[in-house]
Amino acid sequence: MNRRTCRRIALASTFPTLLTLPLCALLAAFGLVPWTILLAVPIALAVHATVTWARLRSAPFSGFNGFNGE
Repeated sequence: MNRRTCRRIALASTFPTLLTLPLCALLAAFGLVPWTILLAVPIALAVHATVTWARLRSAPFSGFNGFNGE
């Protein structure tokens, strides 16, 4: 798998976590969670994307469904 594809998959995989950011901001505005959670979410997103990218780069690519024709 080339770098561009790995990077796109790694960034796309963070999208569900990114959706929690407005919810965390709303909860922090009402005082239900501490504001430091808003600082932790971008760090978690960066770590998640980096780990996903690293795992994709180290995995062998055997086609779209893993079937190699044997």
